Amino acid sequence: MPTKTYYLDSARTEALTASWRLFFRDFQLNYQGQELGRLSPAELKAGHEFHLPDGRRLLVRLQQKFGAQGLDFQVDDRPLSGTVNDPQTQVTTAFAAIMLVAGLNGALSLGAMLGRVELLEQLGFGWGTLVEALLYAGLGWLGKYRLAGWAFYAALTLLVIDGVLLLGSGQGTAGIVVRIFLGIAIYRGAAGVRQLRQAKTA
Repeated sequence: MPTKTYYLDSARTEALTASWRLFFRDFQLNYQGQELGRLSPAELKAGHEFHLPDGRRLLVRLQQKFGAQGLDFQVDDRPLSGTVNDPQTQVTTAFAAIMLVAGLNGALSLGAMLGRVELLEQLGFGWGTLVEALLYAGLGWLGKYRLAGWAFYAALTLLVIDGVLLLGSGQGTAGIVVRIFLGIAIYRGAAGVRQLRQAKTA
């Protein structure tokens, strides 16, 4: 049975634990070790509001938007850390998406150059794509660790250009769907950076 624990405070003393079976059946929510409630899959998708002992409102729902799926928990309209709409989670996910692209490009480029793999060379992997991989990695680092939203947007633009070139090369549409999901994750990361900066300013 999957189990996930979130914390309502930065000191990580207020634990909120969710557990469920396959397809989110028998979804159970516990607050500080005490059962808060149970939801059916339909109730979870629709969203349900609980009231914590101190009067705060806890919204629990299963978000299933295209490219942004996961549990969404909000306390008084503020997303909990680690949930799908948490800005820091969005930034971390975007970083992971960019580093995945960088890692694949880097590995395939090195394979083409060092291993002289003819297929990879025909697909265009080489020094150019290795430099591109390093650029992706740098943009991802700036986005996550310097909260540079422009870096995420730059990585997203580069990903889109790569996709357009791939389609124009006549090599088919392989990987386009994956690029779309990665692009959505990077875009949400840029939005997460904006929210984090606004929170710091406030």
